Amino acid sequence: MPSHADTHDRDKLLRWHKDLQSTGPDAPPVFAIFLVSEVDKVAHDVFRAFRTSFEEAELGFAHLVIFGQHGVSATARQLRDKFGLEADGAPRAVLFSGADEQPEVVELPSGSSTESSVQVDSGWRAALERAADTIGNKVKNEQGTIEALREICVELSSLH
Repeated sequence: MPSHADTHDRDKLLRWHKDLQSTGPDAPPVFAIFLVSEVDKVAHDVFRAFRTSFEEAELGFAHLVIFGQHGVSATARQLRDKFGLEADGAPRAVLFSGADEQPEVVELPSGSSTESSVQVDSGWRAALERAADTIGNKVKNEQGTIEALREICVELSSLH
């Protein structure tokens, strides 16, 4: 029987795919995928900072998604593998920001202490600024990133 984390992230993967399907060519080419665990409360706060920024730019679920916040799921592990990350490694954000189809992998603070966010200079603030600049500069979406993410969703959903 699948765990709560597995069920939650599987449902999220399907919803993300559906939202990516309806994302049109005028949408900014900015997509952030957060891969965390349930203990990475500081990384969850970083996600909230991204969400606030993306909501201000009127970007929704297709552009920003988080996996693993209820426990490291099979989906989170498969996404980590897909992006060449350690299966149960530190929290990361995979950020597509612009026409380049190769994502930037951003290290996120781990754990639940706000001190860890000070100790780890992860560069997430700079990554968020780059994403906001891409959105603000109305960079053209070449559809390549959306198509690649749609394909990942289809591939991973077929594994379950």
